[in-house]
Amino acid sequence: MRQSVKAWLAAIASVLIVAGCSSRDVPTYAGLENFTPQVDSRLVWVTRVGTGSGEHYSRLRPAFHDDVIYAADRHGLVAALNPENGRRLWTVSLAETDAWIERFPRGETMRLSAGPILVDDTLYFSSENGFVFAVNRENGELRWQSRVPGEVLSAPAVGDGIVAVQLGNGIVVALDQRTGAERWLYEDETGLLSLRGTSTPAIVGGGIVFGTATGKVVVLIADTGQLAWDERIAVPSGSSDLERIVDLDGTPLVVGSTLYVGAQNGEIVAMELMSGEVIWKQDYSVSRSIQNIQNRLVFVDSRSHLVTLDRASGNERWRNGSLFQRSLTEPTSVQGYLVSGDRFGYVHWFNRDTGDIAGRKYLGRFESLQTAPVRVGDRVLVQSGSGRFYMIEQSIRD
Repeated sequence: MRQSVKAWLAAIASVLIVAGCSSRDVPTYAGLENFTPQVDSRLVWVTRVGTGSGEHYSRLRPAFHDDVIYAADRHGLVAALNPENGRRLWTVSLAETDAWIERFPRGETMRLSAGPILVDDTLYFSSENGFVFAVNRENGELRWQSRVPGEVLSAPAVGDGIVAVQLGNGIVVALDQRTGAERWLYEDETGLLSLRGTSTPAIVGGGIVFGTATGKVVVLIADTGQLAWDERIAVPSGSSDLERIVDLDGTPLVVGSTLYVGAQNGEIVAMELMSGEVIWKQDYSVSRSIQNIQNRLVFVDSRSHLVTLDRASGNERWRNGSLFQRSLTEPTSVQGYLVSGDRFGYVHWFNRDTGDIAGRKYLGRFESLQTAPVRVGDRVLVQSGSGRFYMIEQSIRD
């Protein structure tokens, strides 16, 4: 029932945005403006893994380690790739039924929603079907799979001997990292309406930190699941249900003893990790993760503005709003530039110091990008909704 409400709300939101903007003859998203290129890009190789994620919500994002790329599709296909040419080193399927042909799988999809998360020698995946998977990174062998009481929309967090996931119904479950057995379960209040997605927990200093759909930051003791503290940073307000959504869907950022979190229709807040005491807060609506790059906070707000803040004070350093409503992904820092994709199949380079657009590459009209590019040496790897993986080499103009 909750998912049908979310789908209905998203559809109504789209109609209202289009209708409202059309009535004022204002575009619903930014067109592409001319700019002075600082970065050139060249496509090194393209390959495909399964059927991708299509139009479904997805946090699938490749992982790179020890000269191997690990990737997956929504149906359950997992592959290890050679970063030089995109050729496969091994391939396995987590789906219950093997495909007739890879592009046309049969049987029930595993609905993988996030991952792979690589820790030591194991890859971890989440599933909307209510599973968490642990896979041997050397050969793709399944180490364990565990059923949890709800769909998992965000990536697992791994550390302190546990694998923690937040479910779509607000429950947080900790599994034993070695066996997948349930260690504990924590249940909090849930919001009636929320965005499609949940916060990926952060495991740090013996605690598990995550955001909720009700606008709270929660810290649990990792070993037992007991509540250490919680603090509400966003309160529902406004005249419509859309304006009253206060989800904290990004991964909490911890730098030293300071915690940084942001909420939809709320604020970005810097807090003391041990106590929850607020250090500073600024008005920004954020539904994606905040990153620490060159001692600055970098994020994409709910309007697809790319913003950087001073980490100590929260003061804005620069903002680029020229790509509004193009659904920019979280950026990745590569060779002094921030690289982000959008839902129209474009990859954008931004000057890290000024925020100016420095480069652009078009991958195709059906190549919607939902997750941040991955740095592979001095190259950039992106995964599209169609299941294609693009390795891009960038070069800086003199």
